[in-house]
Amino acid sequence: MKLPVSPPLDPVRASFQTHLNYAKRLDLLLTGCEASITPAGAVRIHKPSIERFAKLHKLTRKSIEKDIELAREDPAFAVIAAPWFPVKCYYALYYLESILTHFIDGTLIGFTRGGHKGIRTKMATHLGNGMVVFNSPDLNRVPSLQEVQALPAIISGRNARAGFWRETECTDCVLKKMTEYRLHDAKADGKWDLRTIAGRAKRDEFTTGKQIACLDFFYWYRIKANYRDLDYIDFENGIAAAEVLEYVEAFYSAYARYRELLIAQIERVGRRSG
Repeated sequence: MKLPVSPPLDPVRASFQTHLNYAKRLDLLLTGCEASITPAGAVRIHKPSIERFAKLHKLTRKSIEKDIELAREDPAFAVIAAPWFPVKCYYALYYLESILTHFIDGTLIGFTRGGHKGIRTKMATHLGNGMVVFNSPDLNRVPSLQEVQALPAIISGRNARAGFWRETECTDCVLKKMTEYRLHDAKADGKWDLRTIAGRAKRDEFTTGKQIACLDFFYWYRIKANYRDLDYIDFENGIAAAEVLEYVEAFYSAYARYRELLIAQIERVGRRSG
C-alpha cells in the first residue's frame, strides 16, 4: 500500500525549524556535560591578558543576560536581539576558551590578532591529543571536512521535523551545516577557483586537512550572523516573535551550559597553574 505523499514543507518554516533543532541538539549534548583537562605542565601565566579577557567576558555576559531578560518579558524584543545574540554568545565563550587554553599549554594565541581561528585549531588539537576530553562522545569528535561530507545523507526534510534534535543523526547534520559554512567562507576568501583543476585540487586538499568539531558551532553561527545574516529567522514571512524567543532561549541554554563548563575548568586548572 502506497503511503500518502506529505505536502511540501514551507521553506521559511523548514529553515527556521532546522536551525532551532541544531541549537537544541547542542544544548542536549552539553546537558550534564563534564570535561577532563590535562595541562601540558608548568606554563608561564600572563596575568594581564587573563584579567583583560575576564573583564571582557563579564561585560559581554552582562549584555547577554539583559537581552534574555528583556526577551522573556516581551517576545518582540527577541526579534530585535536575535541578529546579534549568536555574536555576543560566541565572544563570551571565546574569552573563556582563550583563558582555558592559556592555562593548558601557555599559548597566547587567543589574546592576539588572529586568535579566533587559532583558538578553534587549539581546541581541535587538544581534543585530538586527549588534553581535553568531554564525557559526551559527540563533543570529542574532530572529523575532517571530507569525513563529514562522506557521512550518510538523511531523508529530505527530516532535519526540519520538530523533534529531530533528539535523534542521534542530528549531530551529523550540525557538523554538515558547519562544514558548509566553512567551505563557503574559504571559497569567499578566494582559496580556490573551482573552474580549474588546480583549484579543485586545492579544495580537496582543504577538505582533507581541515577539521570541524561540534563546539565550533558558536564560532560558525557568529560568522553567519556577522557576515551572512540570519536568513533562517525570517520574522517578516511567518516566523512569530514567540518562535524567535524559543530559538534565542535554545541558543542561550547551549551557551550557558558551555560557559559554566569552561568556568569550572578554568577555576580547576587555574588553581593548579597559579
